[in-house]
Amino acid sequence: MRDIINKGVTEDDLMSAAADAFESGWDQIKLYFMIGLPFETFEDIDGIASLSRQVLELGRKVAKARGKARRAGVNVSVSSFVPKPHTPFQWFAQNSREQLEHKQLYLKERMRVRGLSVSFHDVRASHLEAAFARGDRRLAPVIQRAVQLGCRFDGWSEQFKPGLWHQAFADLDLDPSMWANAEYGLDDPLPWDHINMGVSREFLVREAQRAARGVTTPDCREASCSGCGACSGDVRVRLAGEFAASSRQGGGRA
Repeated sequence: MRDIINKGVTEDDLMSAAADAFESGWDQIKLYFMIGLPFETFEDIDGIASLSRQVLELGRKVAKARGKARRAGVNVSVSSFVPKPHTPFQWFAQNSREQLEHKQLYLKERMRVRGLSVSFHDVRASHLEAAFARGDRRLAPVIQRAVQLGCRFDGWSEQFKPGLWHQAFADLDLDPSMWANAEYGLDDPLPWDHINMGVSREFLVREAQRAARGVTTPDCREASCSGCGACSGDVRVRLAGEFAASSRQGGGRA
């Protein structure tokens, strides 16, 4: 899955970073994962639980070697994939709410280990995020209607009112699934095609096809130009040596 999303971070990278943190005196680590990505299998979800347990076991070993009384702990935060415009995964549908809820439960059952805690992003919020991320001008009246119904600051979980949002959609005879769960063809016109973000559609198509094959695209700061279209003429980003290594953040296609 890391190759599919072109993450550029290996399991060894993660374990090395975790070891550095534990050996520097930290006894709690937070890991971030995502479920519902294109081409995902339940083996990938099993991998989240397995890797989390490995980090926890590493923390326990370091704590024991250092004679620390406090137990190591790993907090795992799991979000749901939201397809975004101008990315190689813009054509892919989000998993249905039922699929995401099933995957959350599946993973939760495999994370029942002392010292390991897991939290999930609200599937209802992710569903709306996908609808608005991929939506068109028909959604403007939905937002207006939601405000009229009393929706405010919905990015805060304590203020999120999913019932009112779904009422707003229903009042306009619309359904967020029309956008969140729509699967587009690579040649289909998209609501955001008229917006120029610099990166070419041809590049995004190539990246989507490479993702389907599990083929990674090298970082252009350390390899040749990938031809995304963001740079023009002789403009090329060139970072080298220690600065390039330290600046890598593990971008990805999602």
